[in-house]
Amino acid sequence: MNSVKNMRRAKNVGLPGIVVSSAFAVLITAISGGTVNGAPGDLFASINGGPGNGAGAIYQYAPDGTQTMLAYGLNQPRGLAFDNVGNLFVATNFCEENSWCHPTIVKIMPDGRQSTFATIPDSFFAEGLAIDCLENVYVMAISPSNDVSIIFKITPNGGRGSFGFVPGHGFDLAFDRAGNLFAADVTGQTIYKFSPGGERTVFVGPEAFAKPETGPFGLAFDPSGNLFVSTAMYPNTADAILKFTAKGLKRTFVSGLPNPRDLIFDGAGKLFVSEMPPSASGDILKFSHRGEPTVFASDIGVQENSGPEYLAIEPGSMASDLKLLSKQSHLHAAK
Repeated sequence: MNSVKNMRRAKNVGLPGIVVSSAFAVLITAISGGTVNGAPGDLFASINGGPGNGAGAIYQYAPDGTQTMLAYGLNQPRGLAFDNVGNLFVATNFCEENSWCHPTIVKIMPDGRQSTFATIPDSFFAEGLAIDCLENVYVMAISPSNDVSIIFKITPNGGRGSFGFVPGHGFDLAFDRAGNLFAADVTGQTIYKFSPGGERTVFVGPEAFAKPETGPFGLAFDPSGNLFVSTAMYPNTADAILKFTAKGLKRTFVSGLPNPRDLIFDGAGKLFVSEMPPSASGDILKFSHRGEPTVFASDIGVQENSGPEYLAIEPGSMASDLKLLSKQSHLHAAK
């Protein structure tokens, strides 16, 4: 979509509100109060910040685009994910000069305190994060050989195990409404689907990506259950966002993007996309339902793979609150 380039400086200053009935008003107010981590609906982005360790950060954006710094001095932060009570989990990677890395999952609590939630075996590099309805954290970790990636599952108390793997360079993870985990394999040009029990099948393979250099990076489900996928192709000037139905039928949602990375939908169904052009600072784009773009945030980070990587939204929309209420009801009924 050529209009993306023409609107690169058109800043959006507001998100549509969510109208709720009075029956839910008190409940949502009680569950969704603002915290140090932000208010419900705030957008968070991991910023690589430059080569080496300690240059990374987490930026926070209010719905009007106002930017603040949530955390800084992080080691190559990648995947972000919130649990239902507002804890933010961040995949970080302290890497030595020989590229031997030490991945750590950092937990940022609603009051701003940070702690180490879990570690991943040395030599892996942590990328995407996703959290299931039972608050288990899933992490995509690339092996040093770059020819296989392990998906680690970490329980709420920090217990770690291997959930599955993809036979290439893994990137993002996303859950559908049925609890199936989808995983992007960039070099294998494949999106894998894992059942809740860990059984792996191919959702779409190389035939879904038009050119040999193209592969899936970011994954996000819209409110209707369609999977949106960011793709990248060298030299990263004509990349696209693809839309797949639950049956794998594909269409192009938007094209002409420079190196899009992560994707996320807000409570109103608007799509946010991080991108890192190869010769400019990064942006976060916001798309309407029809694929019309605006620049939500611009001039993020510096050039050469140092801009915005992954995105997360502070929970608290009506959908998130009702999901939490449903979960609590099931737990109460089970007692």
